[in-house]
Amino acid sequence: MKIKASILLIVCTFISMNCFSQDDSIYFPQEEIIIDECADALDKNDCLSLKIENEVLDVIKDLLKKRKQEIDTLKTRITFNLNDLNQINDERIYTYINDKKLNKKFSKELNQRIAELHVLRVDNKKPINNRPKYVLKYDYLTNDNLLKKIPLDSSSTFKGGVIEEVPLFPNQPRVNALTDRRTFNSLMQLHIGSNFVYPKEAIAKKISGRVSIMFLVDKEGNVGNIKTKGPAPILENEARRIISLLPKLQPGRQNGAPKKIPYSIPINFKL
Repeated sequence: MKIKASILLIVCTFISMNCFSQDDSIYFPQEEIIIDECADALDKNDCLSLKIENEVLDVIKDLLKKRKQEIDTLKTRITFNLNDLNQINDERIYTYINDKKLNKKFSKELNQRIAELHVLRVDNKKPINNRPKYVLKYDYLTNDNLLKKIPLDSSSTFKGGVIEEVPLFPNQPRVNALTDRRTFNSLMQLHIGSNFVYPKEAIAKKISGRVSIMFLVDKEGNVGNIKTKGPAPILENEARRIISLLPKLQPGRQNGAPKKIPYSIPINFKL
């Protein structure tokens, strides 16, 4: 009987961001978007952030009119990139609010508003291989449908475009974001395929299915905090064993500084 593991592409999620100043001009000064409304502003980053926050508030307030909102904390996050014409890429806008009932309508309306912003110019433009993304966060406390802004810590305030680089395998050269991810995915699939052993007990009991795995790559490149969820403990144990055999990686980075990165990857066990 031929046994194989079907491996799907890795999906990575970046967590909280801390930027550390370096001499390398690839990262600093950070890329800065100037929209029409902010052309004459003294602090153009603050102006852009305020403009987008006003759009966020308009959308939230409109949605809250349609239902009673309990006292709660609303957390929002907006991420977007620029296209080759230095305009906001409407296919790369991701907006989120931590309210399941609001999130779908919130994202649809806010995405459209952000896509309509016109970029006048981009200062401190980065090379195409180091294209940044823009991340903005706004948190509010709701009480009887009134919103009170919650100050963010300094590491979460908007300072301009952020360059994020994924972890790499040992000796894997950095090329660009897309190539780095694809190469990492291929090397991860090779690692899993080379170390995969279908548990004999699972074969005997005809146990198969998909195991979802989450793990962290820390600032030193060590793999840890491995968590799994699957149809049976025996398959989860095999998935954890495979991931635990990963070598020490090159750590992920944000604006050149090492950063702890969480990864998720599914492994399909098929008989």
